[in-house]
Amino acid sequence: MKESKKPFNGTVNTSLMIDHSQDPKQAREVYDTYWESTEDSYPHYPTIRHRKRCIVNEIRKFLRQADGDTSIFDFGCGEASLLTSIQHTFSILPENLAGNDISALAVKRAQEKIPEGTFFHSAFPETSQTYSIIICSEVIEHTTEYAKILQWIFHHLSANGLLILTTQSGRIHASDRYTHHTQHFKKPTLDALLRKIGFTIQSSSLWGWPFFTMQKYLTNLNFDHIRDQYLEGSISSRKKIVFDTAYAAYKLHDLIPFGPQIYITAKK
Repeated sequence: MKESKKPFNGTVNTSLMIDHSQDPKQAREVYDTYWESTEDSYPHYPTIRHRKRCIVNEIRKFLRQADGDTSIFDFGCGEASLLTSIQHTFSILPENLAGNDISALAVKRAQEKIPEGTFFHSAFPETSQTYSIIICSEVIEHTTEYAKILQWIFHHLSANGLLILTTQSGRIHASDRYTHHTQHFKKPTLDALLRKIGFTIQSSSLWGWPFFTMQKYLTNLNFDHIRDQYLEGSISSRKKIVFDTAYAAYKLHDLIPFGPQIYITAKK
């Protein structure tokens, strides 16, 4: 494997992983395999559900003050489970939903779920369209080109449009290496980067202590077992019980402003 570059300013614990921005073909193959292995279980992961909950809450706030139709783009949309939930929750017109992913398999699944939506099999879609809301959830930790992603988002937001950004802070654990994180971020420096690009920060917070933090350390102990029994394969009754229990416990994190999860909202 090729070692990644030295950490950029504002990043911590750069992982010795393949730098996907330097090897796009391998990145596409890696994430095709990932989505094929996790597609059934992924929407049930407790942290995925909490991120979805927080993103939906931010969209709800935005829509209270919005005039006319709202268009939403999910940067790194995967198989569009998040966009599908958003469509059903807010009755967004499907033609106003869009996204991109470097995985051809994920884009194919997304298009099947939302046939009238627009989905790009591209790292940086070439489009002149602008959007009311752009979501970028758990993407920028996967590539050293994170600043380019944030600049793309800024240029494709409508005036007064909303960015909803989630990513990771702290050390890189086994579960992070499994999903090919290249770096994690220090929140103040990420805030500063967004301001430098031109965003106005609306909210910026940490989340996930103590249980999500504990989860990351526990999965280091026997990650192969965790991957095989919980992360990959079909959802089972046992998995669902474990995931539902963790989801309920993780609601405590809303009360504690610490942890490895970063949540940021910003306006153009």
